[in-house]
Amino acid sequence: MQHSLKDDYANCVKNYTNQFKDNSFRKLACNDFKSWPGPREETWRLSRLGTLSRKKIKPITPNLQKTINGKSKHIGSKIIKFVDGAYRGDLSSEMPLGVNLSSLNDSESLEYLQKLKKSNLNHHPSTNVSLSCTPSIMKLTVKKNIKVKDFFEIIYEGGEESQSVHPVLYVELEENSSLYLIERFNHFSTLAMPLQLTEIRNKASLNSIKIFNDNKETYNLSAHCVHLSEESNLNSFSLIKGGMFTRSETHAYLNGCGSKLSLNGIYISGNNQHHDLTTAIYHDVPDCISKQIVRGVLGGKSTGVFQGKVRVAQDAQRTDGQQMSRAILISENANANAKPELEIYADDVICAHGATVGELDDDQLFYLNSRGVPMDKAREILIKAFLEDMINQSVDNSLHDFVFKEAELALSSIIIKETL
Repeated sequence: MQHSLKDDYANCVKNYTNQFKDNSFRKLACNDFKSWPGPREETWRLSRLGTLSRKKIKPITPNLQKTINGKSKHIGSKIIKFVDGAYRGDLSSEMPLGVNLSSLNDSESLEYLQKLKKSNLNHHPSTNVSLSCTPSIMKLTVKKNIKVKDFFEIIYEGGEESQSVHPVLYVELEENSSLYLIERFNHFSTLAMPLQLTEIRNKASLNSIKIFNDNKETYNLSAHCVHLSEESNLNSFSLIKGGMFTRSETHAYLNGCGSKLSLNGIYISGNNQHHDLTTAIYHDVPDCISKQIVRGVLGGKSTGVFQGKVRVAQDAQRTDGQQMSRAILISENANANAKPELEIYADDVICAHGATVGELDDDQLFYLNSRGVPMDKAREILIKAFLEDMINQSVDNSLHDFVFKEAELALSSIIIKETL
Protein backbone atom coordinates (compact mmCIF):
# COMPACT_ATOMS: atom_id res chain seq x y z
CA MET A 1 0.00 0.00 0.00
CA GLN A 2 2.82 2.38 0.90
CA HIS A 3 4.58 1.67 -2.39
CA SER A 4 1.49 2.43 -4.48
CA LEU A 5 0.94 5.68 -2.57
CA LYS A 6 4.57 6.66 -3.16
CA ASP A 7 4.05 6.21 -6.90
CA ASP A 8 0.66 7.95 -6.91
CA TYR A 9 2.03 11.33 -7.98
CA ALA A 10 4.04 9.82 -10.83
CA ASN A 11 0.83 8.23 -12.08
CA CYS A 12 -0.99 11.57 -11.83
CA VAL A 13 1.72 13.23 -13.93
CA LYS A 14 1.50 10.43 -16.49
CA ASN A 15 -2.28 10.80 -16.70
CA TYR A 16 -1.88 14.55 -17.15
CA THR A 17 0.37 14.08 -20.19
CA ASN A 18 -1.79 11.42 -21.87
CA GLN A 19 -3.54 14.18 -23.80
CA PHE A 20 -0.30 15.06 -25.64
CA LYS A 21 1.52 13.38 -28.53
CA ASP A 22 4.28 10.87 -27.80
CA ASN A 23 6.94 13.12 -29.37
CA SER A 24 5.90 16.22 -27.43
CA PHE A 25 8.34 17.71 -24.94
CA ARG A 26 5.83 16.96 -22.17
CA LYS A 27 5.65 13.24 -22.89
CA LEU A 28 9.43 12.98 -23.28
CA ALA A 29 9.98 14.70 -19.92
CA CYS A 30 7.31 12.58 -18.23
CA ASN A 31 9.01 9.37 -19.36
CA ASP A 32 12.00 10.22 -17.15
CA PHE A 33 9.98 10.71 -13.95
CA LYS A 34 9.43 7.31 -12.37
CA SER A 35 9.31 8.25 -8.70
CA TRP A 36 10.83 10.57 -6.12
CA PRO A 37 14.59 10.48 -5.37
CA GLY A 38 15.34 8.13 -2.51
CA PRO A 39 17.64 8.59 0.50
CA ARG A 40 20.29 6.40 -1.13
CA GLU A 41 20.83 9.06 -3.80
CA GLU A 42 23.75 11.05 -2.42
CA THR A 43 22.51 14.52 -3.35
CA TRP A 44 19.17 13.84 -1.63
CA ARG A 45 20.50 12.01 1.42
CA LEU A 46 20.29 15.12 3.63
CA SER A 47 16.93 16.27 2.20
CA ARG A 48 14.64 13.29 2.16
CA LEU A 49 11.32 13.33 0.37
CA GLY A 50 9.63 10.46 2.20
CA THR A 51 6.88 12.60 3.68
CA LEU A 52 6.23 14.34 0.36
CA SER A 53 6.09 11.03 -1.51
CA ARG A 54 3.24 9.88 0.76
CA LYS A 55 1.07 12.94 0.09
CA LYS A 56 -1.78 12.77 -2.40
CA ILE A 57 -1.05 15.54 -4.91
CA LYS A 58 -2.07 16.21 -8.48
CA PRO A 59 -0.90 18.84 -10.99
CA ILE A 60 -3.03 21.97 -10.92
CA THR A 61 -5.16 23.22 -13.78
CA PRO A 62 -4.52 26.99 -13.63
CA ASN A 63 -7.44 29.30 -13.04
CA LEU A 64 -6.77 32.11 -15.51
CA GLN A 65 -9.40 34.29 -13.81
CA LYS A 66 -7.87 34.08 -10.35
CA THR A 67 -6.51 37.30 -8.88
CA ILE A 68 -4.32 37.54 -5.81
CA ASN A 69 -3.36 40.75 -4.10
CA GLY A 70 0.35 40.08 -4.39
CA LYS A 71 1.78 43.53 -4.97
CA SER A 72 5.27 44.67 -5.88
CA LYS A 73 7.53 45.29 -2.93
CA HIS A 74 9.87 47.51 -4.89
CA ILE A 75 8.25 50.68 -6.18
CA GLY A 76 8.78 51.26 -9.88
CA SER A 77 9.79 47.74 -10.83
CA LYS A 78 8.40 45.96 -13.88
CA ILE A 79 6.10 43.13 -12.82
CA ILE A 80 5.91 39.64 -14.32
CA LYS A 81 3.30 37.53 -12.55
CA PHE A 82 2.68 33.78 -12.50
CA VAL A 83 -0.53 32.52 -10.86
CA ASP A 84 -1.03 28.76 -10.42
CA GLY A 85 2.17 28.35 -12.45
CA ALA A 86 0.73 30.17 -15.47
CA TYR A 87 2.00 33.48 -16.82
CA ARG A 88 -0.62 36.21 -16.48
CA GLY A 89 -0.16 38.99 -18.99
CA ASP A 90 -3.23 40.79 -17.65
CA LEU A 91 -1.51 41.17 -14.26
CA SER A 92 1.95 41.96 -15.62
CA SER A 93 3.69 45.12 -16.81
CA GLU A 94 4.31 46.05 -20.41
CA MET A 95 7.83 45.16 -21.45
CA PRO A 96 10.21 48.09 -22.19
CA LEU A 97 12.04 48.54 -25.48
CA GLY A 98 14.70 45.89 -25.98
CA VAL A 99 13.04 43.33 -23.67
CA ASN A 100 10.79 40.57 -24.96
CA LEU A 101 8.57 38.12 -23.08
CA SER A 102 6.92 35.32 -25.05
CA SER A 103 5.78 31.72 -24.85
CA LEU A 104 7.91 29.03 -26.52
CA ASN A 105 6.33 26.99 -29.30
CA ASP A 106 6.57 23.19 -29.43
CA SER A 107 9.91 23.00 -31.28
CA GLU A 108 11.47 25.67 -29.04
CA SER A 109 10.19 23.79 -25.98
CA LEU A 110 11.89 20.63 -27.24
CA GLU A 111 15.17 22.57 -27.51
CA TYR A 112 14.67 23.80 -23.94
CA LEU A 113 14.18 20.22 -22.79
CA GLN A 114 17.33 19.07 -24.58
CA LYS A 115 19.43 21.80 -22.99
CA LEU A 116 18.35 20.70 -19.53
CA LYS A 117 18.82 17.04 -20.38
CA LYS A 118 22.45 17.79 -21.25
CA SER A 119 22.98 19.30 -17.78
CA ASN A 120 23.29 17.59 -14.44
CA LEU A 121 19.71 18.58 -13.68
CA ASN A 122 18.74 15.82 -16.11
CA HIS A 123 17.16 13.64 -13.41
CA HIS A 124 15.95 16.37 -11.07
CA PRO A 125 12.22 15.87 -10.39
CA SER A 126 11.44 19.52 -11.14
CA THR A 127 13.04 19.22 -14.58
CA ASN A 128 10.89 16.30 -15.61
CA VAL A 129 7.65 17.04 -13.78
CA SER A 130 7.46 20.77 -14.48
CA LEU A 131 8.22 20.27 -18.16
CA SER A 132 5.44 17.69 -18.19
CA CYS A 133 2.84 19.84 -16.45
CA THR A 134 3.70 23.49 -17.06
CA PRO A 135 1.02 25.63 -18.75
CA SER A 136 3.77 27.07 -20.98
CA ILE A 137 7.49 27.85 -21.04
CA MET A 138 7.94 31.59 -20.88
CA LYS A 139 11.07 33.21 -22.32
CA LEU A 140 12.42 36.57 -21.12
CA THR A 141 14.97 38.00 -23.56
CA VAL A 142 17.13 41.10 -23.19
CA LYS A 143 18.39 42.16 -26.60
CA LYS A 144 22.01 42.82 -27.55
CA ASN A 145 23.58 45.96 -26.01
CA ILE A 146 20.45 46.75 -23.95
CA LYS A 147 21.17 47.86 -20.39
CA VAL A 148 17.84 47.58 -18.58
CA LYS A 149 17.56 50.30 -15.95
CA ASP A 150 14.30 49.07 -14.39
CA PHE A 151 14.21 46.32 -11.80
CA PHE A 152 12.17 43.32 -12.96
CA GLU A 153 10.11 41.63 -10.26
CA ILE A 154 8.72 38.17 -10.95
CA ILE A 155 5.99 37.11 -8.52
CA TYR A 156 5.06 33.43 -8.33
CA GLU A 157 1.86 32.82 -6.36
CA GLY A 158 -1.35 30.83 -6.18
CA GLY A 159 -1.80 27.12 -5.96
CA GLU A 160 -4.17 25.01 -3.87
CA GLU A 161 -3.84 22.39 -1.18
CA SER A 162 -3.06 18.89 -2.52
CA GLN A 163 -2.01 20.32 -5.87
CA SER A 164 1.32 21.15 -7.52
CA VAL A 165 2.29 24.23 -9.56
CA HIS A 166 4.89 24.35 -12.35
CA PRO A 167 6.19 27.74 -13.50
CA VAL A 168 8.93 27.35 -16.13
CA LEU A 169 11.09 30.26 -17.26
CA TYR A 170 13.87 30.77 -19.81
CA VAL A 171 16.01 33.88 -19.32
CA GLU A 172 18.39 34.91 -22.11
CA LEU A 173 20.69 37.91 -21.96
CA GLU A 174 22.14 38.59 -25.36
CA GLU A 175 25.65 39.97 -25.88
CA ASN A 176 26.63 43.01 -23.79
CA SER A 177 23.21 43.34 -22.11
CA SER A 178 22.31 43.64 -18.43
CA LEU A 179 19.31 43.01 -16.17
CA TYR A 180 18.41 43.12 -12.45
CA LEU A 181 15.88 40.42 -11.57
CA ILE A 182 13.95 39.95 -8.31
CA GLU A 183 11.96 36.73 -7.91
CA ARG A 184 9.49 36.11 -5.08
CA PHE A 185 7.94 32.70 -4.41
CA ASN A 186 4.64 32.99 -2.49
CA HIS A 187 2.80 29.74 -3.24
CA PHE A 188 -0.09 28.23 -1.28
CA SER A 189 0.03 24.84 -2.95
CA THR A 190 1.25 21.66 -1.32
CA LEU A 191 4.04 21.45 -3.91
CA ALA A 192 5.79 24.06 -6.06
CA MET A 193 8.41 23.06 -8.63
CA PRO A 194 9.87 26.20 -10.28
CA LEU A 195 12.22 25.48 -13.17
CA GLN A 196 14.54 27.97 -14.82
CA LEU A 197 17.19 28.00 -17.53
CA THR A 198 19.41 31.09 -17.79
CA GLU A 199 21.87 31.81 -20.59
CA ILE A 200 24.16 34.81 -20.24
CA ARG A 201 25.96 35.64 -23.48
CA ASN A 202 29.36 37.30 -23.98
CA LYS A 203 29.93 40.36 -21.78
CA ALA A 204 26.35 40.29 -20.46
CA SER A 205 25.53 40.74 -16.77
CA LEU A 206 22.68 39.49 -14.59
CA ASN A 207 21.96 40.46 -11.00
CA SER A 208 19.47 38.12 -9.35
CA ILE A 209 17.63 38.03 -6.02
CA LYS A 210 15.38 35.08 -5.13
CA ILE A 211 13.17 35.21 -2.03
CA PHE A 212 11.46 31.98 -1.01
CA ASN A 213 8.49 32.74 1.25
CA ASP A 214 5.88 30.10 0.44
CA ASN A 215 3.06 28.99 2.72
CA LYS A 216 4.16 27.16 5.89
CA GLU A 217 2.90 23.80 4.54
CA THR A 218 4.42 24.12 1.04
CA TYR A 219 7.19 21.99 -0.42
CA ASN A 220 9.26 23.99 -2.92
CA LEU A 221 11.71 22.07 -5.12
CA SER A 222 13.36 24.77 -7.22
CA ALA A 223 15.82 23.89 -10.01
CA HIS A 224 17.95 26.41 -11.89
CA CYS A 225 20.48 25.81 -14.69
CA VAL A 226 22.84 28.66 -15.65
CA HIS A 227 25.28 28.96 -18.58
CA LEU A 228 27.84 31.78 -18.58
CA SER A 229 29.69 32.79 -21.74
CA GLU A 230 32.90 34.75 -22.27
CA GLU A 231 33.38 37.68 -19.84
CA SER A 232 29.80 37.36 -18.61
CA ASN A 233 28.77 37.89 -15.01
CA LEU A 234 26.11 36.53 -12.64
CA ASN A 235 25.63 37.94 -9.17
CA SER A 236 22.97 35.81 -7.46
CA PHE A 237 21.55 35.96 -3.95
CA SER A 238 18.87 33.69 -2.43
CA LEU A 239 16.93 34.19 0.80
CA ILE A 240 15.04 31.11 2.00
CA LYS A 241 12.62 31.70 4.86
CA GLY A 242 9.23 30.15 3.99
CA GLY A 243 7.77 26.77 3.29
CA MET A 244 7.78 23.53 5.24
CA PHE A 245 10.48 22.15 2.94
CA THR A 246 12.39 24.38 0.53
CA ARG A 247 15.26 23.22 -1.64
CA SER A 248 16.89 25.67 -4.03
CA GLU A 249 19.23 23.83 -6.39
CA THR A 250 21.45 25.67 -8.87
CA HIS A 251 23.85 24.22 -11.43
CA ALA A 252 26.12 26.83 -13.01
CA TYR A 253 28.38 26.21 -16.02
CA LEU A 254 31.22 28.66 -16.65
CA ASN A 255 31.69 28.03 -20.35
CA GLY A 256 33.48 31.22 -21.41
CA CYS A 257 36.89 32.56 -20.42
CA GLY A 258 36.77 35.46 -18.00
CA SER A 259 33.27 34.70 -16.69
CA LYS A 260 32.45 35.50 -13.05
CA LEU A 261 29.91 33.99 -10.71
CA SER A 262 28.78 34.99 -7.22
CA LEU A 263 26.24 32.55 -5.78
CA ASN A 264 25.40 33.60 -2.23
CA GLY A 265 22.51 32.64 0.02
CA ILE A 266 20.87 32.85 3.44
CA TYR A 267 18.41 30.45 5.05
CA ILE A 268 16.41 31.38 8.15
CA SER A 269 14.62 28.36 9.60
CA GLY A 270 12.32 27.79 12.56
CA ASN A 271 9.71 25.35 13.91
CA ASN A 272 10.00 22.14 11.84
CA GLN A 273 11.15 23.76 8.62
CA HIS A 274 13.74 22.16 6.38
CA HIS A 275 15.75 24.49 4.13
CA ASP A 276 18.34 23.35 1.61
CA LEU A 277 20.73 25.31 -0.61
CA THR A 278 22.35 22.92 -3.08
CA THR A 279 24.76 24.14 -5.76
CA ALA A 280 27.13 22.74 -8.33
CA ILE A 281 29.59 25.00 -10.16
CA TYR A 282 31.41 23.69 -13.22
CA HIS A 283 34.58 25.45 -14.37
CA ASP A 284 35.14 24.15 -17.89
CA VAL A 285 37.46 26.84 -19.32
CA PRO A 286 40.43 28.86 -18.00
CA ASP A 287 40.47 32.19 -16.14
CA CYS A 288 37.07 32.09 -14.43
CA ILE A 289 36.04 33.07 -10.92
CA SER A 290 33.30 31.68 -8.68
CA LYS A 291 32.56 32.81 -5.13
CA GLN A 292 29.97 31.37 -2.83
CA ILE A 293 29.02 32.35 0.72
CA VAL A 294 26.09 30.74 2.55
CA ARG A 295 24.84 31.62 6.02
CA GLY A 296 22.07 30.05 8.05
CA VAL A 297 20.19 30.78 11.29
CA LEU A 298 18.19 27.92 12.76
CA GLY A 299 15.74 27.78 15.65
CA GLY A 300 13.07 25.37 16.88
CA LYS A 301 13.46 21.86 15.50
CA SER A 302 14.46 23.08 12.05
CA THR A 303 17.16 21.65 9.81
CA GLY A 304 19.36 23.39 7.28
CA VAL A 305 21.49 21.95 4.49
CA PHE A 306 24.22 23.38 2.34
CA GLN A 307 25.61 21.16 -0.41
CA GLY A 308 28.14 22.89 -2.62
CA LYS A 309 30.29 21.35 -5.31
CA VAL A 310 33.00 23.02 -7.39
CA ARG A 311 34.36 21.00 -10.29
CA VAL A 312 37.40 22.25 -12.20
CA ALA A 313 38.09 20.58 -15.55
CA GLN A 314 41.60 19.68 -16.67
CA ASP A 315 41.83 22.61 -19.09
CA ALA A 316 40.35 25.15 -16.66
CA GLN A 317 43.69 26.57 -15.53
CA ARG A 318 43.89 29.73 -13.37
CA THR A 319 40.49 29.03 -11.85
CA ASP A 320 39.55 30.84 -8.64
CA GLY A 321 36.80 28.95 -6.83
CA GLN A 322 35.83 29.74 -3.24
CA GLN A 323 33.09 28.40 -0.97
CA MET A 324 32.24 29.16 2.65
CA SER A 325 29.25 28.08 4.73
CA ARG A 326 28.44 29.23 8.28
CA ALA A 327 25.40 28.33 10.34
CA ILE A 328 24.28 29.55 13.77
CA LEU A 329 22.04 27.38 15.94
CA ILE A 330 19.84 29.34 18.35
CA SER A 331 18.01 26.24 19.57
CA GLU A 332 19.30 23.03 21.09
CA ASN A 333 16.98 21.06 18.81
CA ALA A 334 18.02 22.68 15.52
CA ASN A 335 20.43 20.96 13.18
CA ALA A 336 22.64 22.13 10.30
CA ASN A 337 24.48 20.02 7.72
CA ALA A 338 27.21 21.26 5.40
CA LYS A 339 28.72 19.26 2.56
CA PRO A 340 31.19 21.35 0.52
CA GLU A 341 33.11 19.49 -2.18
CA LEU A 342 36.00 20.24 -4.52
CA GLU A 343 36.72 18.16 -7.61
CA ILE A 344 39.85 19.53 -9.27
CA TYR A 345 41.62 18.19 -12.36
CA ALA A 346 43.73 21.28 -13.18
CA ASP A 347 47.00 22.11 -11.43
CA ASP A 348 47.09 25.93 -11.59
CA VAL A 349 44.11 26.93 -9.46
CA ILE A 350 43.15 28.82 -6.30
CA CYS A 351 40.33 26.86 -4.71
CA ALA A 352 39.14 26.53 -1.14
CA HIS A 353 36.09 25.63 0.87
CA GLY A 354 35.08 25.71 4.50
CA ALA A 355 32.08 25.14 6.76
CA THR A 356 31.28 25.94 10.38
CA VAL A 357 28.25 25.18 12.55
CA GLY A 358 27.94 26.58 16.05
CA GLU A 359 26.22 28.83 18.52
CA LEU A 360 26.62 32.54 19.13
CA ASP A 361 29.99 33.61 20.52
CA ASP A 362 29.86 33.67 24.33
CA ASP A 363 32.53 36.37 24.56
CA GLN A 364 30.59 38.70 22.27
CA LEU A 365 27.39 38.08 24.21
CA PHE A 366 29.18 38.75 27.49
CA TYR A 367 30.68 41.97 26.12
CA LEU A 368 27.29 43.35 25.11
CA ASN A 369 25.60 42.14 28.29
CA SER A 370 28.28 43.69 30.49
CA ARG A 371 27.55 47.06 28.89
CA GLY A 372 23.90 46.99 29.77
CA VAL A 373 22.43 45.22 26.74
CA PRO A 374 19.90 42.57 27.83
CA MET A 375 20.86 39.06 26.79
CA ASP A 376 17.93 38.60 24.40
CA LYS A 377 18.71 41.90 22.71
CA ALA A 378 22.40 41.03 22.54
CA ARG A 379 21.59 37.79 20.73
CA GLU A 380 19.38 39.65 18.28
CA ILE A 381 22.09 42.26 17.58
CA LEU A 382 24.71 39.59 16.83
CA ILE A 383 22.43 37.55 14.58
CA LYS A 384 21.33 40.59 12.59
CA ALA A 385 24.95 41.66 12.15
CA PHE A 386 25.78 38.13 10.97
CA LEU A 387 23.12 38.36 8.26
CA GLU A 388 23.53 42.02 7.34
CA ASP A 389 27.20 41.57 6.60
CA MET A 390 26.20 38.89 4.11
CA ILE A 391 23.51 41.04 2.51
CA ASN A 392 25.94 43.97 2.17
CA GLN A 393 28.23 41.74 0.13
CA SER A 394 25.48 40.34 -2.07
CA VAL A 395 22.94 42.95 -3.19
CA ASP A 396 22.85 46.43 -4.68
CA ASN A 397 22.80 49.27 -2.14
CA SER A 398 19.40 50.43 -3.39
CA LEU A 399 17.93 47.00 -2.50
CA HIS A 400 19.71 46.51 0.81
CA ASP A 401 16.85 47.71 3.02
CA PHE A 402 14.27 45.73 1.04
CA VAL A 403 16.22 42.46 1.41
CA PHE A 404 17.24 43.07 5.02
CA LYS A 405 13.62 43.72 6.06
CA GLU A 406 12.58 40.46 4.42
CA ALA A 407 15.25 38.64 6.43
CA GLU A 408 14.42 40.56 9.61
CA LEU A 409 10.75 39.53 9.50
CA ALA A 410 11.65 35.85 9.47
CA LEU A 411 14.37 36.28 12.05
CA SER A 412 12.16 38.17 14.49
CA SER A 413 9.54 35.42 14.61
CA ILE A 414 12.20 32.81 15.33
CA ILE A 415 13.89 34.86 18.05
CA ILE A 416 10.56 35.60 19.77
CA LYS A 417 9.70 31.88 19.93
CA GLU A 418 13.14 31.01 21.28
CA THR A 419 12.85 33.57 24.11
CA LEU A 420 9.32 32.69 25.24
